[in-house]
Amino acid sequence: MAFRPLKYEEGKLVLMPTATTQTIVKGDCLVDNGSGYLAVATSATAVDIHYVAMQTVTTTANGQLVLCIETENVLFEADTDAAWSIVDQGAYADLASVSTVDPDASTNDLFYILKGVGTAETDTKVLGFFTRGILNT
Repeated sequence: MAFRPLKYEEGKLVLMPTATTQTIVKGDCLVDNGSGYLAVATSATAVDIHYVAMQTVTTTANGQLVLCIETENVLFEADTDAAWSIVDQGAYADLASVSTVDPDASTNDLFYILKGVGTAETDTKVLGFFTRGILNT
């Protein structure tokens, strides 16, 4: 799974309305599509990530409810698009895709990397959390 919650309080799972005609995979980041529905994020996403999908589904209608976890105060194990480096620990990162972090990009600062998992320059998982209220340009 792309973003796997490790530590969170009970009650963070919610059913949220999503946009039609999209495939959502468990662990995908979800963002507001501007019309009040959630849609899968992209690498160009420059808004806070408030939800991560907790089920895999292909939506067929606007407003279809999908099980999600709120990201606030949740520690995640996240996949990265490339091996993490020592200098990536304690740094902000962007999304590389709907399901991966780019530890080498920090334009939108959507994810804070606490530490890498495994070996630097080899492994592709990190621990961290989604940021809130970062001013994005």
